[in-house]
Order: sequence, then structure tokens, then C-alpha cells
Amino acid sequence: MWVVQFIVINEFGQFNGKLITVDDEQYEKLRELSKVFYVSGSGFELTLEDDSFIVIAPDIVAKSILKLTKNKIKEEDVDE
Repeated sequence: MWVVQFIVINEFGQFNGKLITVDDEQYEKLRELSKVFYVSGSGFELTLEDDSFIVIAPDIVAKSILKLTKNKIKEEDVDE
């Protein structure tokens, strides 16, 4: 299991997405989805760490960096 976070960086600042827990398969799907960040043409929506929600306009997306962080969850931290 992994804890992942989308981070969007642009001229308006850094926007840290809410932390989510995923398995290997889900992580790979997120990686694939992130590859179309610039080509969707419809902007980008992100729930932030504080549960607020932002929508980034397509022209701002084109000038943004999308970062996906990934940290392994220790087995003792996983609820059985």
C-alpha cells in the first residue's frame, strides 16, 4: 500500500492534494491518468489537504507542473 498525493505547481503557488491510500494497481492507474494532465483541455479538479476543492482553468493547467508523490506504508501502520 502507498500514500500518494497530487501536487500542482504554477504561477499562483503550490496546491497540495489530499493524501490518498492506494495499492500498486491503483497507483499505476493514477500515473496513467496523470499523463493526460495537459491534453484534456478541460482544466483540472483537485481536492486539497484541507478538504477544499479547486478547479484549475485549462490555460493555467498548460503552464502548471503536476507532481505525484508516493510513500510506502509500513506494514505495522496498515489496519487489518
